[in-house]
Amino acid sequence: MDNTEILLTIKLHQRLFVDPKRIRLLKEIARCGSINQAAKNAKVSYKSAWDHLEAMNAISPKPLLERNIGGKNGGGTQLTNYARRLLQLYDLLEKTQEKAFQILQDESIPLNNPLSATARFSLQSSARNQFFGKVTKLELKNGHCMVSIQIEGLNRPLVASITEKSAVRLGLVPGKEVMLMIKAPWIKTQLEEPVDKENQFLAEVRSVSDKGGEKEIILSIGENPEFCATIEKTVDVAVNQKRWLYIDPEQIVLASL
Repeated sequence: MDNTEILLTIKLHQRLFVDPKRIRLLKEIARCGSINQAAKNAKVSYKSAWDHLEAMNAISPKPLLERNIGGKNGGGTQLTNYARRLLQLYDLLEKTQEKAFQILQDESIPLNNPLSATARFSLQSSARNQFFGKVTKLELKNGHCMVSIQIEGLNRPLVASITEKSAVRLGLVPGKEVMLMIKAPWIKTQLEEPVDKENQFLAEVRSVSDKGGEKEIILSIGENPEFCATIEKTVDVAVNQKRWLYIDPEQIVLASL
């Protein structure tokens, strides 16, 4: 990975807009405020620098340069706000490309699922439980939108309760891919089957570990998926024990592209 070099090129109207050489020139202009000095720093001739800048400006949706003539500190050239945002976008795209190439090495990450792949290399969350699934149904109930999501390995969908505005903002429709995030304390477990609880599943304890004043347990439903829950330290729980888990629909956070 250390020897990998990914060069980003952006075209507009089938013509070259920016590439690493032009980005370096813009960064030098931003740093020193002079095209002449920027060309020297970027190790290109003054004419070549002008040719690059004119080519970019010819197809740019907005001006890239602001010329300052005279004044207390003399003349100079500065980048427009659009050009500064262009540099920020280019840096962001470079980082995204690097992360995307890194996930190529992890064959457990499906590359045919944009949300799953993007979340793995860019989205960080404190929620211990993160799952991916598809919306199967949306239903308005008591002023909330009940979203049914099918996760691979579960025999029925999980139901999340969000506001109607949130459902619209996320663009939720049947078939939409979503990410579910559930913090470990939000997953409740008990030995007896819950009565009239949403999202209840019979699971098996895979591991138990002490975490200060509480226990962290990993439960699986069949072979997959696994849920992480925290319970009081005084609760008697053991590996291979069967326990019911249930999740309040309002304590499921959804994300989508």
